[in-house]
Amino acid sequence: MIARLTFMTLPVIMASLAGRWRMAVVYIAVTAALFGVETACMNDTLGAATLIIGAVTGLLARVLPAAMMGYVAITTIAVADLMAALERWHMPRAVVIPLAVVLRFLPTAFEEDRAIAQAMQVRGLTPHRVGASAWFEYRTVPLIVATVNAGEELAQAALTRALGAPGRPVRLAKVGFHVYDALMLAIAAAGIAVWIWG
Repeated sequence: MIARLTFMTLPVIMASLAGRWRMAVVYIAVTAALFGVETACMNDTLGAATLIIGAVTGLLARVLPAAMMGYVAITTIAVADLMAALERWHMPRAVVIPLAVVLRFLPTAFEEDRAIAQAMQVRGLTPHRVGASAWFEYRTVPLIVATVNAGEELAQAALTRALGAPGRPVRLAKVGFHVYDALMLAIAAAGIAVWIWG
């Protein structure tokens, strides 16, 4: 339990250091609610339904910290900083370039999805009005087309910036190992240590 609580605090620290206070508060509220429901259901003996609810909320409470850390990373890390840091670690370009493309692609896909949802809301296209299957089609087909176009634009931008050119590029981003990095690493190491030897 101590190790689990330790890992649950990592996204809060990351979001707070990045200045995403509202995100941190929402994460704390959702995690506390899931954790409370799981604890109440596992301590109860009402039957199979209660155990199923407890198992589902427990799974969500365990997956949410990793999902939150990924979300914080996607929304706060600049592509130039990521590439500079990975190249300082001497990571192969076959790893660096796909990670950079994914980091640029996911926010674009989220923005396109949000724009499609707003356009559908303006036109009054709700599942109740047009049916669930038609609503799903109206939502997914434009998203697929938009993400394909965004992927092509990202590929063209990468070629324009000579992303696949031979040789080591010069990076202007300054990256390094700082106090906050040491703090996060120490908390993660403490959580792993407690989990293994506790």
